[in-house]
Amino acid sequence: MPRPSNFNQINPDQAIAICSREQAEELVRYDHHRVNISGRPGILLTLEWMPIEDHQGPFVLTVVFHHTELHPPAPDEIQTLVNSLKFQVRGQPR
Repeated sequence: MPRPSNFNQINPDQAIAICSREQAEELVRYDHHRVNISGRPGILLTLEWMPIEDHQGPFVLTVVFHHTELHPPAPDEIQTLVNSLKFQVRGQPR
């Protein structure tokens, strides 16, 4: 199935947070897993960090808020880590 031409464009319904290398090393295995950000289900996008050993940073974690029902939930310890991050939702002031 071909991807739409705008597949790699920034989605307006997303949140981002900066992670440390240590946090990224924990999160990287949970690409496309569901977490909650401010009560909203979202999907972790960490594929761009793979392989983590080759990624120099910065580690910008993106969470998108669509098609969440299609993805498995992240484990509790990953949700706890996500809860500790400071997210900016696209379109909101920093």
